[in-house]
Amino acid sequence: MATDRSLLTSTFASGLPQARGFQVPYAGYLAGSTLAQTLRPFPQFGTINSLWTPLGDAWYNALQAKVTQRTKHGLTTSTAFTWSKNLVQGAETGAGGGDPINDVFNRKNQRDLSSADLPFVFTEVVNYRLPRVGPNALIKNIVGDWTVSGILNYQSGALIAVPGAQNNLSTLLFRGTFANRVPGQALYLKNPNCGCIDPNKDFALNPAAWSDPAAGTWGTSAAYYSDYRAPRRPGESAGIGRVFRLREGITMEVRAEFQNVLNRMELPAPTSTNALATQTRNAAGVPTSGFGYINASSVGGQRSGQLLARFQW
Repeated sequence: MATDRSLLTSTFASGLPQARGFQVPYAGYLAGSTLAQTLRPFPQFGTINSLWTPLGDAWYNALQAKVTQRTKHGLTTSTAFTWSKNLVQGAETGAGGGDPINDVFNRKNQRDLSSADLPFVFTEVVNYRLPRVGPNALIKNIVGDWTVSGILNYQSGALIAVPGAQNNLSTLLFRGTFANRVPGQALYLKNPNCGCIDPNKDFALNPAAWSDPAAGTWGTSAAYYSDYRAPRRPGESAGIGRVFRLREGITMEVRAEFQNVLNRMELPAPTSTNALATQTRNAAGVPTSGFGYINASSVGGQRSGQLLARFQW
């Protein structure tokens, strides 16, 4: 009720808690503290963290397949595919955080996707040693024995956490809850994997897909939804190298390695914590803040490479 919520957020300096029969827990207690704070087990402390509490469970179910082509005519390949589902139910949290629980009073009903859930992962590794071919010994020595390799990784995008509700539940129970998902509303304003999002023009997420639960109530959303993910980030690396025998017991290895060989642009994750954060633009129409905002100055993914030389004796 609104009157109860108002009472919980009132301070002893206002006199309202005393009028309803509540007293300060000890002499010298700060009169500016709220009644909600006073009803906590240790009201003299603001927050008492609980770390590594073994209060939950985790499930990982997967189909994993791997095919390896041993060296044949200089070619070696390895292909791996994983189809999985990773669930948690109030898993323990440490100093680095953990999977959140929406309603701590109904922990058994909080079985949900883990933040680490990646349903599809495909990896291909290729290694090819060039043969010694050519019209003469010089060409054979120049062309032969170089090793070309590549590692390709394609997987589902990382999960985006459901935005937090702004119904001030944290002032009453000292923990928040999630916004409710609105049925029939698209989660994105543009497909995150379309390659058509311009952070200087577009917001990525749809604020209409979320609504706040009523004041003083828990949200009904899960912490994560499998169809609410950041863009996929392919991993594509390649290299070429060779070992030269300089003399007995002495070798020199040279190698060039390249990351993101296709020079794919990687957009940073959009702002997603508060669906009620107003989407704003500057005078030129460029997005500057709000739900679904992508910081254009943080765009990454540029191709990079390095050259290595190693002597061994």
